[in-house]
Amino acid sequence: MNTPNLHPDPVALESAAMALYQSGDNDAAVAGFRELLALAPEHSTALQFLGFQAAQAQNFAEAAEFYRRASWVQPNDAATLFNLAMALFGLRDLDGALEAIDGTLARDPDFLQAQLYRGLILEQLQRPADAAAAFLRATRFAEARLDPRQIPTELKHFLNYALAAVRNRVDQEMESALAPLAHAHGDAAIERLRKAAAIFAGKIPPEFAHPKWRPGLFYVPDLPPRAFYERADFPWVARVEAATEMIREELLGVLGGGVGFAPYVDHPDGSHGAAVFKEINRSEDWSAFHFFRHGERIEANCARCPKTAELLASLDLNHVPGYGPEVMFSVLKAHSRIPAHYGAVNGRLVVHLPLIVPPDCGGLRVSEETRSWTTGELMFFDDTFEHEAWNHSDETRVVLIFDTWNPNLTAVEREAFCAVLAAAQAFERQALTPADQR
Repeated sequence: MNTPNLHPDPVALESAAMALYQSGDNDAAVAGFRELLALAPEHSTALQFLGFQAAQAQNFAEAAEFYRRASWVQPNDAATLFNLAMALFGLRDLDGALEAIDGTLARDPDFLQAQLYRGLILEQLQRPADAAAAFLRATRFAEARLDPRQIPTELKHFLNYALAAVRNRVDQEMESALAPLAHAHGDAAIERLRKAAAIFAGKIPPEFAHPKWRPGLFYVPDLPPRAFYERADFPWVARVEAATEMIREELLGVLGGGVGFAPYVDHPDGSHGAAVFKEINRSEDWSAFHFFRHGERIEANCARCPKTAELLASLDLNHVPGYGPEVMFSVLKAHSRIPAHYGAVNGRLVVHLPLIVPPDCGGLRVSEETRSWTTGELMFFDDTFEHEAWNHSDETRVVLIFDTWNPNLTAVEREAFCAVLAAAQAFERQALTPADQR
């Protein structure tokens, strides 16, 4: 006589329930997993399955309960916490959903959907600044890690929504930065910079006045599309050119040892910048000794060339905290070429003071015009036009490079230029700085 099995095998029950689900008998599968859960209340697969089924039926309260129990069983599983967050979001328990999302990201910081939903939850909690910061982190992560051609349509829509929220917040921050200037000087005085801010925020598309004019970061519209500027446009030219030999002596003093020089182009492998500068990325063929980098004064290098640093301090440099000026000895070795590229902002001009120029060295092409370097003679150009440089000689070429303001900007526009970029940078810096480092 066979005795009935009074203690069903959980493994057999799970296998049978899953077979029912795979055969399309969903109701029977749910019943099977409920039976399994009654036998083994901490059975992870049963909890996950029943949570999923409840969520599909929009029974979010039951789904949350199943996922909460599953998270107790597997406390380090990010996916389970994310599912709990989605169930709580469906219940409109936004605080609970945010807590579960934060738990998800604590376990898996690269969980993109969790990053995006964190922004959405914060947005619905009426915390727009925090939401925009979360969306910025998510979109930056996607740009760095995902191939745009392989992003699923639904996720692409979510990323576009996030990007629009970021742009809207950046626009608000920049407008707040411009408001005092508009109040003090009138709207007309900052009209070009207000348009530039709107372009930067993605509110309006740029309309470039020249086919080879493409500022990579910040475009001020309605400036003359002029590639080269002439020395007569700047009152301090004679003073700087008269200092050529003094600057050259300090250059030679640091050039021999090579200390302080580094490849000017240093992009991570696989990045867009690495592709643009593939022939010269991380190469000493084009190296630099910086006095300022991204607007930050390099004290050690300035101390090694004190007279040059003193002269630079007296000039009308394009000081924009976090962005400019860029000031350096630029060393281009023999038979080297800097490929065609675009600069970042057209509110500045790049200035070359040639210090060492070998015979038949080569030149600088900006847009459709090419000019050669002459030792001790300043050269001014807008680097947001397509430009390239080359040294075809057998010797090294060295120029002092620094940034000055585009003379077509008024004093108020310069102030507005700084205010707008500082506001955008402050938002980005806070958003991308880890919470424990703010």
